[in-house]
Amino acid sequence: MTTSIRTCFLADLKMDPRRRLSWPAENEARGHGLDARFPGLPLIVVDPQQHVIWGHCRVEFLLGKGVDQAAVMEVRLEPLAALFMGFNLLQTFFSANLYEKLNFAALALEASDPAEIHLRTGLDIPLNPGLISQLPVLLGSDFSQLMREGRIALPAAREAAAMAPDCRRPLLQLMGQIRFTATQGLRLVSMVREIQARDGSRVEEVLNQAGKAALRSPQRPAEAVLDHLHALRYPRATAAEKAWSEKIARMQLPPKMQVTHAPFFEPPGLEVRLKLPDLGALHRLARFLEQTLPPQDNG
Repeated sequence: MTTSIRTCFLADLKMDPRRRLSWPAENEARGHGLDARFPGLPLIVVDPQQHVIWGHCRVEFLLGKGVDQAAVMEVRLEPLAALFMGFNLLQTFFSANLYEKLNFAALALEASDPAEIHLRTGLDIPLNPGLISQLPVLLGSDFSQLMREGRIALPAAREAAAMAPDCRRPLLQLMGQIRFTATQGLRLVSMVREIQARDGSRVEEVLNQAGKAALRSPQRPAEAVLDHLHALRYPRATAAEKAWSEKIARMQLPPKMQVTHAPFFEPPGLEVRLKLPDLGALHRLARFLEQTLPPQDNG
């Protein structure tokens, strides 16, 4: 690889949107403060034809500040190697978001295969046939901003991508309004799909009530949405859980005693947890239980 560093006019640089690798939620976040973090480094990389390989956000940031010249590093690389270099720089200087990873994968797959891509970049996404077939949908407008903002993880995105566009869009709109963790996001999409398949409900109708539940719980809106959907998905289990909680409350157990049941009230039954001050209290409890409980039938 041949390199040279020089100063050039930013207006002369060529930026192809289709070959662009950097798609942050906000350009300002990547354009500001780089000089202080990496003093003296040319933070824009171009090829001999002046196409920007890496540093699109930097160019746009500088132009927005009225800067017309900057130092650039010119490298002579074949296109695929330049693409790998650009992504590796993105990963090194920042941390690629999900949209950037999938966008890079789509570009690299035009001239490479998954094994080479992982070997030369360390991309942490499994490029299996199922994911590759979904890339056109995942890189579309429905998902792009959510992935750039870190509001949806890959498992949930793939679940949503399998839905019809008019069904997934209200769901993705909700995810743009309420922040879910990766685990919560997958639960959200999975439960909505299951409720829709079972009841034939419109997604808008299901999410409308879930959204109202979130408004009633502004401190934990994601949990409120999931609780509402869980009640719709498992109505009998939800009713049983409510009855169980009421019974436990009526028993007025000591604060240091906790009683839980298995999921969906399946075997092996109940679990009781006690917090005791010392072994003496444990011995007294054991004697009390031995005297109180009926003998076990071993026959």
